[in-house]
Amino acid sequence: MSIHRTFRERVAPDFLRELAHQETRTGVATDPDPGPRLIFALVQDAVRARASDIHVEPGSIHVSVRFRVDGVITDVAKITHPQARLVINQVKALADLDPVTCFIPRDAHASCVLESGPIDLRIALTPSQTGEAVAIRLLDSQRLQRSIDNLGLAADDLELLKGWIESGAGMFLSAGPTGCGKTTTVYSLLHELKKADKVIISLEDPVEYQVDGIVQVALDERHHLHFSEGIRQMLRLDPDYLMLGEIRDAISARAAVDAAVSGRALLTTLHCRDAVGAVTALRNWGLHDHEIAEALSVVVGQRLVRRLCPHCRRNRATTDKECQWFAAAKLTAPKRVPDSEGCDQCGRLGYSGRTGIFELWRLNEDDYAAILGHPDEHALRRMLAERKHHSFLVDGMAKLAAGVTSVSELRRAGGWVVAG
Repeated sequence: MSIHRTFRERVAPDFLRELAHQETRTGVATDPDPGPRLIFALVQDAVRARASDIHVEPGSIHVSVRFRVDGVITDVAKITHPQARLVINQVKALADLDPVTCFIPRDAHASCVLESGPIDLRIALTPSQTGEAVAIRLLDSQRLQRSIDNLGLAADDLELLKGWIESGAGMFLSAGPTGCGKTTTVYSLLHELKKADKVIISLEDPVEYQVDGIVQVALDERHHLHFSEGIRQMLRLDPDYLMLGEIRDAISARAAVDAAVSGRALLTTLHCRDAVGAVTALRNWGLHDHEIAEALSVVVGQRLVRRLCPHCRRNRATTDKECQWFAAAKLTAPKRVPDSEGCDQCGRLGYSGRTGIFELWRLNEDDYAAILGHPDEHALRRMLAERKHHSFLVDGMAKLAAGVTSVSELRRAGGWVVAG
């Protein structure tokens, strides 16, 4: 067997062992069908490594197998193209896809039962110049059982969020780029609402996580169940709270606003840079200022940063480059900052787990009046800065001072917009 191992090879021992075993059996007609054991082994290794995604990426010479751990891609092995075909064929069999090489992107869902329990998979296959690329998202429902108290919100922001939950009116938006934890935040709120014995109905495309106590409706364009019709059907069930999986176009933006102004509270997610950027994003989807002001109630902008490993965390002197970053952000650079060297406990990564960096904007009457005046993002940020709004920078610096994360993680997270 020819496997070009990386320094991370210990991360995927079951996969490498099963791959070697199946290669020795190739071509033996009496061997039984190995089934999806290779994929099960790969997923088991990924779960053990706390990975959220598996990537199989073909190159001109070798195929890279990579895990995304705490938001960062880590190489775990380089395999040959024939070995990659074994992997991809089993992925297709598990997902009940046509085994022939695909020439257009394909998506599928599958599930498997591991030692740790069942796990759902979202699979994407895409043709490339050097072969088929595969991305597998591990849909672990336990991740969505997190309490809002454990998201990483500052005490004042958490109090504001709980106040909105009690009022139950208007639109709640979780805003940020892809992979920043928006879904986790929304589902944490849904679990909190379940405690209050409320009727909660979601409209999702697709329904990726089954949640007991919530009526979940899947969009089905083939049978004319689109956003607007789905919202109408949801309202007929007399819900206290609605959840719309994502605002992704003008149709879903219109449906979200119509639901939010109907007297129900609505929770949804939106791709944008920060909390203030949500106003611009909604305008870009064709909504007018008076509609945004009437519907919008709370916006939580967020990013994810890795937590420093508590076993190897230490303080060191701030570098000149870091001082320049602090100065650009109009912050006073601390003399010493937390960092980590990596140890056996964290797999030499220096980090273990992630937490959120948040800015929560609970709109008040002044904000509504300001939006009606059609201000740009800079004007809105200045307005919030004048009243000491808890921004990304404030929250990030608090987590840095507490030794939760590092300067490099804050810089990597991005989203830092300083009000002029």
